[in-house]
Amino acid sequence: MIPEIRSTSIPSVRPQAQNAPPVAQAASNPTPNASDSVDIRPQSSLDRLLATTAPEASRLEADLGEHVPGEVLVKLKSHPLTKSQGTFAQRFGATVLERFDFPKDIYKNFTGEMLHLKLPEGMTTAQALAAMQQDPRVEYVIPNNIYTLDDPPAENTSASSQGASADAPKTPNDLKPELWGLHNTGQKGGTPDADIDAPEAWAVTTGNPNGPLIAVIDTGVDYNHPDLVNNIWTNPGEIPGDGIDNDGNGVIDDVHGYNAYAQTGDPMDGHSHGTHCAGTIAAEGNNDQGVVGVNWRARIMPVKIFSDAGSTNSAAIVRGILYATKNGARVTSNSWGGGAADPAIREAFANSPALHIMAAGNSGTNNDARPHYPSSYDLTNNIAVAASDRNDRLAGFSCYGEKSVDIAAPGVEIYSTIPGGGYANKSGTSMATPHVAGAAGLLLASDPNMSNDELKTRLLEGADKLDSLQGKVATGARLNIANAIAMDYEATEKPNV
Repeated sequence: MIPEIRSTSIPSVRPQAQNAPPVAQAASNPTPNASDSVDIRPQSSLDRLLATTAPEASRLEADLGEHVPGEVLVKLKSHPLTKSQGTFAQRFGATVLERFDFPKDIYKNFTGEMLHLKLPEGMTTAQALAAMQQDPRVEYVIPNNIYTLDDPPAENTSASSQGASADAPKTPNDLKPELWGLHNTGQKGGTPDADIDAPEAWAVTTGNPNGPLIAVIDTGVDYNHPDLVNNIWTNPGEIPGDGIDNDGNGVIDDVHGYNAYAQTGDPMDGHSHGTHCAGTIAAEGNNDQGVVGVNWRARIMPVKIFSDAGSTNSAAIVRGILYATKNGARVTSNSWGGGAADPAIREAFANSPALHIMAAGNSGTNNDARPHYPSSYDLTNNIAVAASDRNDRLAGFSCYGEKSVDIAAPGVEIYSTIPGGGYANKSGTSMATPHVAGAAGLLLASDPNMSNDELKTRLLEGADKLDSLQGKVATGARLNIANAIAMDYEATEKPNV
């Protein structure tokens, strides 16, 4: 059972932060010398630079966490002397593995270039960080950090192989008693109505098969699962199986999403975590099988950023966020995270027009004191989610934070889809996050023109205030989608973050 996903080590965006792994920041030099424009430096020049920066490289080496050896991610500033990414790479004897594509019509606030570089043989990651930060063209340079999946403490897992009026609650035929997070009648010792009031929301809308794209950025999704197959996005510009990138988006045969880890068009889940999250968002409703999600009908875009063994890196995560954004994702569900800040990942989220729902973490600690990324990024377009149990208490494993965590949602013993047509219970803030992502999708199904400000305001201010959550999350509340749909909204209001 894999709940929330955590990184083993992620460098901090602030290199001076105490105990943070290194992120090298560029030295300030607003007036570069003319020699900076030379395309290829003599080897002796690089040798001298490496010798000069050796003490800094030694310091960085001691603090480096787990990373892909011989690779770095570099953000270059907009600079009249930065003629091409190749010019910068050549100075350091590096090879450009990829240039991350931030389309200007979507990423309107992004400037400069972000590159994924392969270092020359014999140059360590720490040497590259220390040397490249001296180049005035560099905004930041970071290792290609490795992330892994982690089980939270005290996990409870079980599996199986089974396959109204405007004001009245609406109940589908697959609303199982196990789905207490959607409808809690007190089953298994729960507190009645300690849920998100899904049936009351369904009286207004059950979702839309042509509605907003909800990207599940995770371990992939079993897009053939019988309870998900009708709610999986199909890329309209791609012809299945012809081996051609028909829509010109850089991915061949990405019919149902993207594998950003392997850089292929097949996002099939060989793990289970992503499929479970997808089922909570939009397992098909009222189809006489399995379970129902927050949305009976929706469009799920699988974006696989982890290997089936549960490992990934910064480059794969950035690829996944960019793919989701460029292909029209309106909401992203991110049930992963942990460690310090990563400026490349932050930039991909911050400049995306989508609303990003993020798991708060499973270490049971205070994120105000010990940030958990990406959920602790202070962005206008993200929501950090803690986990609550069937009695409206904060889950024992859940991270919290009166300033840095926005809302709680059901995250203990959540029953949902797993690969191969099955179903299982999982616990974690990973399971709470798709409740909120699904709620955002349901809101957009009721009004596709909602702004991110309105979505956040409705989700956060429409939540049920609870004494048990006061001082634990910013709203002091647990998600209530029916209230979020029904509440009055004025454009001048701001979300409670």
